Amino acid sequence: MTVSSKTQAILLLTAHFTKNESGSVKPLSPKEWGRFAKWLNANALTPDLLLSGDFSTQLRGWEDDKITLKRLGSLLDRGSALALSMEKWLRSGLWVITRSDPDYPKRLMKHLGADSPAFFFGYGGRALLNNKEKGLAVIGSRNVSNTDLDYSRKLG
Repeated sequence: MTVSSKTQAILLLTAHFTKNESGSVKPLSPKEWGRFAKWLNANALTPDLLLSGDFSTQLRGWEDDKITLKRLGSLLDRGSALALSMEKWLRSGLWVITRSDPDYPKRLMKHLGADSPAFFFGYGGRALLNNKEKGLAVIGSRNVSNTDLDYSRKLG
């Protein structure tokens, strides 16, 4: 599976690659990513442009107390960690999809807009994400309460 440079940039900015990232810079939260992505879009920029050349020149005009240029630079410098993680995910049969991918779930984007997840992982057929039939995936405890079971039955 080939991962686009847009997907790589989004993962570098938003994903955790190891359990123990203490001392390292914190990836952008979903709200932070939404704010930054909105600014990029408004300025006719795409995340992949940040991977080439001096990204600070491209981000002229960007100001945010929490999403600093230094933080963005540190996040974008995690290419080795991304490569190792991608290899591990692909070996496990997982795929990753970002909002920039054409098969990102359209209903999710319509419903959540800028608050939709920057990325998520999956296993199996990606084509099912935009299937005309509605679907539901529930991930949770194997010890389900009767209330949860009743609610699930009502959903169908």
